[in-house]
Amino acid sequence: MLSNAQDVFSVPLQISYDPKLLQLVNVSNGSFLSQGGQAVALVHRDDPSTGMLQVTATRPPSSGGASGQGTLLTLTFLAKAPGQGMVAITRPGARNSSGQVIPASGGQASITVH
Repeated sequence: MLSNAQDVFSVPLQISYDPKLLQLVNVSNGSFLSQGGQAVALVHRDDPSTGMLQVTATRPPSSGGASGQGTLLTLTFLAKAPGQGMVAITRPGARNSSGQVIPASGGQASITVH
C-alpha cells in the first residue's frame, strides 16, 4: 500500500521473507500505479534460498506520476511449514516522473503459519 503519495512514477523495492515458512507464488500489480488506465511494467527477481525479493513497478514513459493512496502490488505466498516469521520491505524506494528519489518508508507484517 502507498499513502500520501505525490507524483510516483517508479517503485523499486527489496522485500524479505522467511523461506523456511513461505514460498513466493506470484507478484501482481495493484491499482495505484495503474491510475488513468496505465499499463504498469512489473519486474521481479526472487531468491527462494535467502527469501529476498527484488520488485520494480513502473508506469509507462510520458504517463506522469500517480498520486494519492492505493495498493502498489500483491504478493502471493504458499505456506511451507508451521511457524512464525515476517515479511518486510527492507529497502523501500520510489521515484517521481522526473526520476528524482522520493523519500519512502517500508513496513513489515508478522505472519503465523499453522
